[in-house]
Amino acid sequence: MAILKGGINGPFSGKVGSIVGYELNGQAIIRSLPQVVKRAPSELTLINRMRMKVVSQFLRHLKAPIAFGYKNVAPKGSRIGTFQSAQSYLFHNAIDYDTENVPYVNPEKVLVFRGDMVPPQLINVERRDNKLYVEWNTDACKGYPAAVIVLAYVIEKSCVWNEGAAISTDGKMLWEHTQFSIKEDQVHIYVGFYDMLHDKFSDSVYGGCV
Repeated sequence: MAILKGGINGPFSGKVGSIVGYELNGQAIIRSLPQVVKRAPSELTLINRMRMKVVSQFLRHLKAPIAFGYKNVAPKGSRIGTFQSAQSYLFHNAIDYDTENVPYVNPEKVLVFRGDMVPPQLINVERRDNKLYVEWNTDACKGYPAAVIVLAYVIEKSCVWNEGAAISTDGKMLWEHTQFSIKEDQVHIYVGFYDMLHDKFSDSVYGGCV
């Protein structure tokens, strides 16, 4: 059953036969239901399913930073949302394969923020006790002081992020958080710049696993 939201000529929400209607970023979208295929899936189909599964698992705990860091890639009103844009990027750019040809997301190839600004050139990222030390080269930062965004991610478990604790021309920052005191967790670090005045981002840079 579908619900008419604007009369007989308006958009609908729900299912009518093989058609599904819904809203995405303020736009009315309709699509057909996937066809049921009874034959066994091919090896390529199975690999693609695994690829999409590992991408979705990697991004599951990154929805908030992705919504922020991809908002200029998929602005409000786009037919594809921020999360779907990140899925597409990782699917095509961040997947590697292990020795048994099983796909996995390579954290070094992931972008959690995307934009046209010059990204930070990292010099050092270090975790000690409950503190994270980040240092970058300021040579490319002159002329556009921007907020520094740092994201710390324990894959498929949790993430924390910090926006504006330092500016690009500082060259370094110290971030204290209880997340960093859990020694058994491998924390993956991503650093980027954000120009609050012009709402512009740099691509994120992978700071390593600390």
